[in-house]
Amino acid sequence: MLLQGEASVSEALMQQMLDRFAQQTFVGGKRVALQKLPRLPKKAATTVHRVKVSLYGAKPPVWRRLEIPSAMPLDLVHEVMQAAFDWEGYHLHAFETVCGEFGAPDDDDDWSERQDEATAALAQVAAVERAKVVYSYDFGDDCRHDIVVEKIIPAEPGVAYPRCTGGRRAAPPEDCGGIWAFNEDQDGQDDAFDADEVTARLAGLAEVLVPAS
Repeated sequence: MLLQGEASVSEALMQQMLDRFAQQTFVGGKRVALQKLPRLPKKAATTVHRVKVSLYGAKPPVWRRLEIPSAMPLDLVHEVMQAAFDWEGYHLHAFETVCGEFGAPDDDDDWSERQDEATAALAQVAAVERAKVVYSYDFGDDCRHDIVVEKIIPAEPGVAYPRCTGGRRAAPPEDCGGIWAFNEDQDGQDDAFDADEVTARLAGLAEVLVPAS
């Protein structure tokens, strides 16, 4: 009877632990409370998320400042990240958010529980200033992009978004061996950065949110 009682207590504790884990998720290696995906605010149609996207671990830093439509779904935010860092889309990717992990349905790896990235907008998973989303690209090289919301602002009349307003350094080339290999091999790396060039690469995704008067 004593052994059965101890087994029941252990099972109960284990279940409590599993229930607690089910109510949490990871964002950039940090365990946070899992939140229900909120409805998209109506004002998101005419607001812009100004974000700073930093390539985690890069020394010297590699980053981009982007203005992205608040209502843009994550599958298109993925395209923005690819253009902003001049990636080629060869590898799998995922978003880590307070509402769980999101990715492309075709990228199912049979063990993760990713939701369809087309079903969530940036404003839903990063609803307030200083909110953080992690975009991971190429799970082998582990290129992690920390997306931090700096401000949520009204879209300017006649301006097309997304656009790039600043940044630093070229990103690592595809299949370079990861950020650590990139840091160790800086010979010949181009420190030049042109925000207008990034904005030009984003042109195919850009749209005017508020018509010019």
